[in-house]
Amino acid sequence: MPDDDAILSAGAVALSAAATVSSLILHLRHIDAIDEQSECQIYKQALTMLEQGQGDDSSGVFDAACELLESQLRAVIP
Repeated sequence: MPDDDAILSAGAVALSAAATVSSLILHLRHIDAIDEQSECQIYKQALTMLEQGQGDDSSGVFDAACELLESQLRAVIP
């Protein structure tokens, strides 16, 4: 069970962080603090950071995270 607790905890942290960042980006767009180009740049930079940091990870976590960022980027680009 301790492994399950660690997995659940890690998943909860990741989801809450992702929701918070997405909410922040949407809010910044809503108040016109950033434009569409800046939003795209945020997602592109996050994608680059993930790709550079994945190392020898074979768990699929980095690939899944990259896919999510790519889908968010596609949603922004008309």
